[in-house]
Amino acid sequence: MFNMIFINALIKNIRNNPSCYYVYTNILLMKYLFLFTSFFQLIHLALADPRLINGGFENDFNDKNGWIRASNVPPIRSDKEAHSGKYSLHSKLKNEFALPSEGHLIQTVNKGIIGGEKYDLTFWIKEVDFGVSYVQQYMINWISDTGQVGNIGLTNFKGGKKWTKVSVPKLTAPKDATGIRLMFRFVTGAVKGGSGEIFIDDIAINRSNYTKEYNELLKANPNIAKAIKEGKISKEKVLSGIRSREEEKEAN
Repeated sequence: MFNMIFINALIKNIRNNPSCYYVYTNILLMKYLFLFTSFFQLIHLALADPRLINGGFENDFNDKNGWIRASNVPPIRSDKEAHSGKYSLHSKLKNEFALPSEGHLIQTVNKGIIGGEKYDLTFWIKEVDFGVSYVQQYMINWISDTGQVGNIGLTNFKGGKKWTKVSVPKLTAPKDATGIRLMFRFVTGAVKGGSGEIFIDDIAINRSNYTKEYNELLKANPNIAKAIKEGKISKEKVLSGIRSREEEKEAN
């Protein structure tokens, strides 16, 4: 508050002094930078996204990085292909006999989900081989402290030979949900020679929008609402800032 009073006093004293034009414009810019800083300080109004750990697979697998690999042919971390960074996840299945091959990738995030809100699941894939009997799927379980409270069953997805973004938008969390369990399943049928190969990268789950937090922010700080109305700060910038701030909080 003291900083804003001081800045406003400076503006008042030099506004009508032509020799101080550049000083005036710089101080005016300082004022709105201060407002924007205040905006970030108020972002704690928003709850964090359910941040997946190591969604880009840049860190090796261990007991702290979130991902569990399971089934008889679990996927591996690979530096052969990557949508971003240097690594991705690689699943390569090839039946030697008429027996199925299967791999799972699983992560559970216990906190961060807000019941009733909508979420977007996004990830990038590059398919190398898509055999006749091959299936690739995702599944979501909504969870709470007491267990599962809802689910989205096994759902097929498809991409192409080039990196393709898969988006599953506006998934509504049940009202009692506080967390999420995400699973990817790669499987061939019981066919001799059945095969499938895929790279997957940059897996993320984010809120579909932050309208609620945006409105709360403007209500709590009229100065920011005024700056947006005057065109000093854009609504898109503020919404982007809310999301970025939540990502920073999760990273810390």
